[in-house]
Amino acid sequence: MHILAAMPYLIIGFGLVMGQTGLRPAMLAWGVCMIGALSGLAMAITILMIGQTSSWMLAVVSVLPFAAAFIMIIKDLSYPRINDVATDLDNPLAFVAALHAPPNGNRKMSYPGNFKPQVRKAYPQVRPLILDESPGQVFERVLHIAKTQQGWRSIRSDTANKTVEAEAMTPLLGFVDDVIVRVSNYEGKSRVDMRSRSREGLVDAGKNAKRIEMFLEKIQQGREADNS
Repeated sequence: MHILAAMPYLIIGFGLVMGQTGLRPAMLAWGVCMIGALSGLAMAITILMIGQTSSWMLAVVSVLPFAAAFIMIIKDLSYPRINDVATDLDNPLAFVAALHAPPNGNRKMSYPGNFKPQVRKAYPQVRPLILDESPGQVFERVLHIAKTQQGWRSIRSDTANKTVEAEAMTPLLGFVDDVIVRVSNYEGKSRVDMRSRSREGLVDAGKNAKRIEMFLEKIQQGREADNS
């Protein structure tokens, strides 16, 4: 009985370990975790059918992963069906270094036109950051933040075009997203644009928009810290 209740957690644990190794597709690790969650429902029904004393308690323990996964999926479905967000939707940043990443070999990396109205509606707060500083100064800060950002790797910078590209890995399942940041001159000031794109999955559950907001906020905070 106790083994049945523990089975979903063992399967999910295996999926999380797969996610941390980085040696497999992240969707495979996610699939293993979902199998573990579904097995929780099956184990709970089996435990109740056996019907030993206090079996309902073990059934509750067993079904918890399924309940958590169900709530997570319902929440994810509330987000737009997009996986690519940019601050400049009229002229979205084009990836350069990311084109050479093996997983992107057969992927279309241009910005999907049908995403633009959805991003404008769902994330009106995602917009370029304008700073009253020189582009060179802001670019140095952007590069420093990118290099120290937790979960970011393969940082590539282009000083001439003042762009930074990186791979951002999610903490649990190891999903990898492509990120590009550009600093440009804007009416004598600096303009920071950013694009964040998920490599896998049709829905990003808002994580790309949140990543952009958090990164631009760090740039703003860095400026305030410099002036304090």
